[in-house]
Amino acid sequence: MTCLLSQVANAQAQLPREVVTANIERVSGFYQADKEALPYDEIVSLATEIVQYRHQYPKDVIAKAYVLLAEVAASKGDAARAFQFAIDGLTYKPLPAELQLNLEIKLAEGYFVKSKYHNVFHFVDQVWERAMQEGLVKYQLLALGYRAMANALIGENQKAADDLHMVKELVEQNLQYAEHLQLLEVIAISYHYLGDYQTAMEIHERILKLRFALNRKNGIEGTYYNLAAAYRELERLDDAYNAFWQVKQIAEQRVWPIKRAYAELGIGQVLLDQREYQSAYLALVEAEHSFKGQNLNKPYLSTLIALAKASFATDRQAFALQLLVLAEELAEIVEVAGDQVDLYLLLANRYQIEGDKDKALAMLNRYVELQHQFFKDAKARVIRAPSRLAVEDSNKALALDLAAAYDAHTEFSEQVRMQRHYIIGLTTLSLLLLVVLIVQWLTYRSRKQHDVYEQLERPTYLVPNPAQTKYIYHRAFKKARKYEYPLTIGYLTIGNWQDLTFSFNKRVIAEVNKTLATLINEHMGEFDQSGQINDGEYIVLFPHQSQSQAKAKFEKLIDALKVRFFANLGEFSVNIRFSLDTPAVQDIDPYIFLSRLSDVS
Repeated sequence: MTCLLSQVANAQAQLPREVVTANIERVSGFYQADKEALPYDEIVSLATEIVQYRHQYPKDVIAKAYVLLAEVAASKGDAARAFQFAIDGLTYKPLPAELQLNLEIKLAEGYFVKSKYHNVFHFVDQVWERAMQEGLVKYQLLALGYRAMANALIGENQKAADDLHMVKELVEQNLQYAEHLQLLEVIAISYHYLGDYQTAMEIHERILKLRFALNRKNGIEGTYYNLAAAYRELERLDDAYNAFWQVKQIAEQRVWPIKRAYAELGIGQVLLDQREYQSAYLALVEAEHSFKGQNLNKPYLSTLIALAKASFATDRQAFALQLLVLAEELAEIVEVAGDQVDLYLLLANRYQIEGDKDKALAMLNRYVELQHQFFKDAKARVIRAPSRLAVEDSNKALALDLAAAYDAHTEFSEQVRMQRHYIIGLTTLSLLLLVVLIVQWLTYRSRKQHDVYEQLERPTYLVPNPAQTKYIYHRAFKKARKYEYPLTIGYLTIGNWQDLTFSFNKRVIAEVNKTLATLINEHMGEFDQSGQINDGEYIVLFPHQSQSQAKAKFEKLIDALKVRFFANLGEFSVNIRFSLDTPAVQDIDPYIFLSRLSDVS
């Protein structure tokens, strides 16, 4: 892609007209396709040819080629190159409104990564006004979303909240955008920067489920990354680590060094929170090497801050001081975000070590200013050197207050004593009520579990129904995850169940269900569990068993089903599909795992 920008279009050779026509059709097709599924090499080859022979193409086709280049660059995490392609595409004005807005949104994304948030406002306001004029709702929503993100990052929380409220109203009027993944991600990140991490996490989890449900797994590493960041803020550090690790695995498989650097940064920050300083240091060194020279200011500054902390914690003071010199230089040309204000505490420490008390104090004051800017509701730690007069005035005022309080005490002492008795009585009563409620809740819980187990004590020709299966599966999955033991899950389905029900009457179908349940129950161990999740669909749970341990039992069950069904249904051919897997540490949601397990052909 680097050589693309250096190629010139003044070549004397001409492409055949049919090639030009075919390239125009291919560009239009790719432009309308899912941006997360664009083929990288094919896009680069096509765009290179169009730019090289651009004198043979309309302006909008060339601009679309640059949009596609920006998309595939962004898919690899190369935000700097995506930003440059957006700039190149905008040189071909005038352009159709939708195409120009697409390029301008990409410019706003680029400035966001560069930590130049005030530049973001220029372009999103421009996109908002043009989208309003043209009636392009998608770009109105994206402009509001990016503006909310930028406002949240510079501490304008009310403006960010207003933007998100406008997004909500606009989506309610245009429900087709309620599950637009890019918009949902922008909204979730905005809530994250506003400090509403619970809402951000819930939206990211919804996006993750949508990706699996819609089979849109390209770009899933970004969803995992954002979800991990929310988990970290909510102090769900193990979940955060697992999600960041999932991003790292995907980035390594697809050879995406920049996205791998983002994952290493996240892993390092989580390890810092867990006080695993040496492991954090190693991860953050990897991230720093990858981000250096990439013109990705926001993540690079965060990496320098985290690596400086890890270096101090592992007795690498000299290296930490070098990092802080770089971080201070970078902070002078970018806008520091709320999650980066710790830089000024580190700089204060650096100047104190170097003996420059004035600069140390200046850095502390800067830290306090930014704390007030980003966290207005928190009590800022202000550093002052009050004069003796101020102290004396304060003492005098305090003395007057104490005197007034003493006079009031005489008048109301009896009332206070009576109120104290009332409070003690009410507290005792409240405690008694609380004990009663706890006892009732425990009794109810015990009864509920007893009822469930009674329901499970059923004849061998029955298995738990879907509602009971959901309870059993969710409980087993969470229990295995909590106590860290293997849980292998088998899934089987009659692929042509609808044909079966169409071909036979209800009595035969009832016998088929009984046979299914009987065979499943006969092939289960003492602690195994099973259940029906839908017509013709079943799961079998093998707790405390790895996939290799459970495989033999599950395969015997499948063989028995094939033999019995072929014998009982005559000429009818039953299509049995099955899968067996054990959840890994990064499998957080039981239903996402089951969705993936049931995706068998």
